[in-house]
Amino acid sequence: MNKRLLSVLTIIVLVAAVLGASAAAYTPRPGVLSPDEVNFNGKTVTILVGDLGYTGHNGGLPTDERVREAEVLFNVKIETQSLGTKDVVDTLTARIMAGDSKLDVIRMPHRYGYYTLVSTGMLLPVSEILPAEYYEALPSVDRYTIEKLEYQNNLYGFGVVYGLFNPTMMFTIYNRDMIEQEGLQDPYELYLNGEWSFETMTELAAAVTKDLDGDGQPDQFGIEDKSVSHDSRIYRIAAANGAEIAKPNSEGKWVFTYNQPEALEVMTQVAAWRKDLEITGGSLAGGTALFNTHNHLAGTRNLTINFGMVPIPSAVPGEYRYPVFDFAMNMLPLNSEYPEGLIALTDFLFREEDGEEFLDFNINSYMKDEEHFRVYMDAVENWQGEGDPFQELIWAKTQQAVISVINGEKGAAAAMDEIAPTVQAELDDLFKQ
Repeated sequence: MNKRLLSVLTIIVLVAAVLGASAAAYTPRPGVLSPDEVNFNGKTVTILVGDLGYTGHNGGLPTDERVREAEVLFNVKIETQSLGTKDVVDTLTARIMAGDSKLDVIRMPHRYGYYTLVSTGMLLPVSEILPAEYYEALPSVDRYTIEKLEYQNNLYGFGVVYGLFNPTMMFTIYNRDMIEQEGLQDPYELYLNGEWSFETMTELAAAVTKDLDGDGQPDQFGIEDKSVSHDSRIYRIAAANGAEIAKPNSEGKWVFTYNQPEALEVMTQVAAWRKDLEITGGSLAGGTALFNTHNHLAGTRNLTINFGMVPIPSAVPGEYRYPVFDFAMNMLPLNSEYPEGLIALTDFLFREEDGEEFLDFNINSYMKDEEHFRVYMDAVENWQGEGDPFQELIWAKTQQAVISVINGEKGAAAAMDEIAPTVQAELDDLFKQ
């Protein structure tokens, strides 16, 4: 039996053991109407889907089979429409203001305008309709997502988008062949031993950075510079160290936190990689860089190198988090005319077991071996909402300061203290606090 087939069979057995059997029958969650209690009287419900092509089961769309069932059970016509990735807020706002959204369901990642929509009163606070028991019955990944995007003590999301796992979880990807050629310890072994950290990553990256052709300039690098050279990269990898631009304090007020140690450590470390140690450059995909600091599983689909995958490191050896770049939810517009029916229909169309099927797809499409599987399943089982949710608005306010740090122009603490009052004012305005 060849090695590739053996690996695939091993993965299949492990998946079966971890996931168990899928749910066979639909049972409404607490507070949700059953199909026989809902009647749309033949009206059309429009499901608006935004950028879930690689990160949602069936591209974020309901399956044809479920649509056929639902149209009979709920006496409804179901249409789907893509929101695309540009002018999403304008599209949704126009539908709402024109009164065309009364039977809409919105399914999209937060970064396409959630905070703009919710802060301008365009979305329905569905936690005023659904009981706490409903949210307790959701898959944990969807519950964490919805709770992450709580706004003024209300929840605006409901139902299942992910089910079992958030496919936008990010990992550090590395070139196994380069590790072997240089005679270095494999990051996967460091991960298993609880030794994987910024320090061990730095040691490996420094060891492989060298001039191979004798022209006096390095042409093999430790870390692909594109993965750390922009502020957006920092927000994504910093969450693995527990850093987010803002967090709610004990009183529920959102406060600027990029001036705290967990964020300062990351920015200082990246500046050292880029400017002090000069170990960034090259390309992971091109075989000239050992590490790309962060990518999601589907993002590896075009890699032709022999790659390994480990959690994004933190400052503490063995302390692993799994930040995501999308928090996607089902939402309703404020002028929804039949929210109870739309919630029931959405819960019927999108189910937890869809996530199991989508995980199988990801395993078979993108993973190469058992090591990939084990790292990924650790993330699936341990994700608890990590990731910075402020891409849509607040990142723009911190961009120049973060770039000044990673370019070696300013110290992290000084740069963050300079912008703290401005960013805090933005947070106060956004959350009306």
